[in-house]
Amino acid sequence: MRGQKLLRDNCGGVILTQHHVLTAAHCLFRKINDTTAVTGTTILRASEVVIRVGSSYNDRGGSEHVTSKTVVHEDYKYMISYDNDVAVLVLPTNMSNYRSSSVQPAAIPPGGYVVPDNASVVAVGWGRTDENCINSTPLGLRHVGLRKVDRDTCAARYSIFSYNNMLCAGLLGVGGAGICSGDSGGPLVYNGVVVGVTSFSVTCDDSFYPQVFMRVSSYTNWINNTGAVRTW
Repeated sequence: MRGQKLLRDNCGGVILTQHHVLTAAHCLFRKINDTTAVTGTTILRASEVVIRVGSSYNDRGGSEHVTSKTVVHEDYKYMISYDNDVAVLVLPTNMSNYRSSSVQPAAIPPGGYVVPDNASVVAVGWGRTDENCINSTPLGLRHVGLRKVDRDTCAARYSIFSYNNMLCAGLLGVGGAGICSGDSGGPLVYNGVVVGVTSFSVTCDDSFYPQVFMRVSSYTNWINNTGAVRTW
């Protein structure tokens, strides 16, 4: 997904139904240049958000769809709290290539589902391959294998960690790979099920700080209440 000339970086998303895409809430915000603004940010209008579906490239192929509605979690507070960083985008018409050779809807876990510690998980996106190089964003979709990090370790390293709503993964003690700028909103996958939505990290390949994802099973009911009913 991208904002029409408004977002510095693209974001990823997860197709749930013909009309619904799950992503990170922070992808829908942008800074206001007007210094008199109270919050300094504004949420993108639905008509400003474009979704590309059915291509492994972020700049061509597939089909583009303008959203008709954005549903941001009511308890998400941009730049104040990193918690509840989830949103659902609603399309006004059916995706033309839904359930095809290039598109399949994702399954999400039932409420409360827990990914085992140290389980192998995969993050997917078009994020930078070098955090210091803005031109390192690949055109082709990429993935990285990580390990689920236990909640106590993650809480010890992040003061803002939410036990209920966040899930951590990384290559602790090793580093060298992970999510980066441009991967936000994309999926973290375990056994073919989307268990996380990419939210934030300290650096792109840190060996001490895990990467943080919104724990999808904490939001299953919320997602279903938006009309996007798609569970494991």
